[in-house]
Amino acid sequence: MSLSELLPTVNQLSHQDKLRLIHFLLLAVAKEEGCSLESTVEDSEKILLQQLTSTGAEIWSPQADREAVQALADLLFAAKEASNA
Repeated sequence: MSLSELLPTVNQLSHQDKLRLIHFLLLAVAKEEGCSLESTVEDSEKILLQQLTSTGAEIWSPQADREAVQALADLLFAAKEASNA
C-alpha cells in the first residue's frame, strides 16, 4: 500500500490512535536503524532511582524549621480568630 493510499485512512483516526501510530512508527524506524527505544517501566524506575541517588537533593520540611512552624501556627490562630468574629 502506498502512502497516498494510506493517508486518507490515517486522517480518519482518532487523536489517540494517531499518537499510537506515531509511537509505532518511531519504534519501527529506530529498530530498522539498529536502536531500541523501548524500555520497560522497571527500567524507567531504575533510571529515576539512579538519578535520585546521584544527586545531592535535600528534603525540607516545615516541621524541621522553627520559623515555618511558628508562621503556620500564627496563620492558623489568625484564621480561627477570624472565623469566631
